[in-house]
Amino acid sequence: MTQTALLSLVLTLVQGTGLPAQDTGSGPLVATALLVPGGPAVYLGSGLLLTAAHLLNPGADISVLIAGAKLPAKVLKQGVYEDIDLSLLHFEQSKLPPTLPTVQLCSTPSWPGDPVIVIDSGQTTRSTIVAPGVLPSFHQHRFPTLIKDVATTGNSGSGVFDATRKCLLGIMSRKFTVSGKDIAKYFVAADLIRVFMKGVELPKDNPDDAEKAH
Repeated sequence: MTQTALLSLVLTLVQGTGLPAQDTGSGPLVATALLVPGGPAVYLGSGLLLTAAHLLNPGADISVLIAGAKLPAKVLKQGVYEDIDLSLLHFEQSKLPPTLPTVQLCSTPSWPGDPVIVIDSGQTTRSTIVAPGVLPSFHQHRFPTLIKDVATTGNSGSGVFDATRKCLLGIMSRKFTVSGKDIAKYFVAADLIRVFMKGVELPKDNPDDAEKAH
């Protein structure tokens, strides 16, 4: 498939019978999934999914809706909401189209003012990185990676993508409200995702995907 054809792909966001969404610009090419029970997740490749830990009960039976299929999923590693709010899951990828898009983690961090694209299990929206100074001082060190809050921008488990490099900056975790006003949303950044995924044994059939996690 040519690069032009790839760039024209619809961002497949599957919910129920399937809900297509497409960024009006040259948005990231991702296959977003919906976990049941749970919420949005980002497909990394090799049957691996990332979402927010607080959305899942690891002891429950979990399915993933992706690319028109409903498949059982298994939690490989579970984080903690108050520490690293991530959950890594795996499902059998053999029933998926071989051309299903995958994503890479961003190799460098974002900066305040950088544009981002947030992909939820129902829409694709744009936002901007903001400095942690918008938060009360006791939160600033702990939650340094933030986007400007927009009422319709992403829920927990959504992927936050660099709008220029088309790589995964992080996974949406929580919203901050001060004096009744929503001021920012925090996402677990790519460097913490790498830390979280270390030590997890990944599928051996795609060395390129395995390398992304380190």
